[in-house]
Amino acid sequence: MLKKLFVLIVAATALAACDDSSQPTATTAPAPVAPPSFMTFFDLGSTKLSDQSKTTIAQAAQVYKTRANARVTVAGYADTVGSPAANLQLSQRRATVVKDALVAAGVPAAAITTSGSGDASLLVETGPQQKEPRNRRVAIVIN
Repeated sequence: MLKKLFVLIVAATALAACDDSSQPTATTAPAPVAPPSFMTFFDLGSTKLSDQSKTTIAQAAQVYKTRANARVTVAGYADTVGSPAANLQLSQRRATVVKDALVAAGVPAAAITTSGSGDASLLVETGPQQKEPRNRRVAIVIN
């Protein structure tokens, strides 16, 4: 009887040693944080910055100044009104206007990359020749 009790105690001790509740648990990595981004909008066929756009660009410039060695991507877009070629040129001009405003706000021109996508990558899907103010935009991303 004593021998059985001894075996039972040894077995319980061995099982307790196998319990992994004292083992450290794996931690998950924090989710990646999206880079700061800003968006400015334009009137139909226009490259003129609104007061709201100027404020947004100033905010983007402030964020840039808080990040060492940051890069800024400025991407222009247009809605589907007009020809694809004209929309591409318009989106490129919009991106350039925003870049110039960022430079005026203290962001070095060498830190900014611009592109224009015309009526590709619509924010709001529309048919051809559809006026959509949310598609007439420039996106600013600070990496």
